[in-house]
Amino acid sequence: MSNLTALNYDPWPSFSAEEFMPTSHLFHRCVQVIGKLMLTQPFEPHWANLAMPLTSRGVTSGIIPYNSGTFSVEIDCIDHLIVFTSSWGETSTLKLSAMSVAHLTRQIFQHLENMGINIKINQKPQEVSDPIPFDQDTALRIYDEKVINTWWRIMLSTYRVLLKFHAKFYGITPRIGLVWGTLDLRDARYKGVHLPTANTPLDFIARNAMDDAQFEVGFSASNEKSPTPSFFAFAYPKPDGWEQAIIKPAATKWVSVINEFILDYDDLRKSKDPDGDLLMFFESNYQAFAKLAGWNPEWIVSGKPI
Repeated sequence: MSNLTALNYDPWPSFSAEEFMPTSHLFHRCVQVIGKLMLTQPFEPHWANLAMPLTSRGVTSGIIPYNSGTFSVEIDCIDHLIVFTSSWGETSTLKLSAMSVAHLTRQIFQHLENMGINIKINQKPQEVSDPIPFDQDTALRIYDEKVINTWWRIMLSTYRVLLKFHAKFYGITPRIGLVWGTLDLRDARYKGVHLPTANTPLDFIARNAMDDAQFEVGFSASNEKSPTPSFFAFAYPKPDGWEQAIIKPAATKWVSVINEFILDYDDLRKSKDPDGDLLMFFESNYQAFAKLAGWNPEWIVSGKPI
């Protein structure tokens, strides 16, 4: 990391919700439009194949099948471009800047059409408090390049730590990725036991996500119930007494309104060993949860070949 330090690359940069929120409206909708393109793929349980992979420059749709070929769309958080590529050789780029969501949406689909790709999506944003349809959201929205690059660097640093956590689970665990509905980075573990969702208050998205016992950890820049950038641990169903568990590091707290343990981002930045403390947060949460929920302890492995 010393070479990166010389290049002024801060893996855990200063970040606040107040800085992020003005830019997040346009950026989140941009991510959702691209995420909805991924819905053309076959459905996998828990929406497992819809989490967007991170790249060394941003976040990507990954490969999306189209007719007899494939295409992908990447958001470059260094040069602030949307990069379109296809298996038949067509490429295109779109510069990100302040604009309306409606204009950005038109531009995305124009670039796709120019490449010979014709896909329609549901224009309604998901899991946001103000779901103005993309093509009707005509107000000028801010795009702050520095803020987006900072957000992405935090995502990458979190991803590095999540890889170590992810590698030690022998059970069902889809790829780590950006959940574009909530704009959270998450790693999930499943028990493999079907939970009934009929006659429950769960909506369409939740019914198809919460039909198995699960444990999740990750990072959230902010949301209405937890407005501070923070790392989280979530379980469904929540085992009795989990909220009373002693979780490390000491700055961890239980937030009853969302039934999650969280570790504020600013508290992690104060640590002498942010990577180590974050892994401790993920692992101590799982250990407490798994014991109370009765998950098989043999599902935790070394994360190394034998």
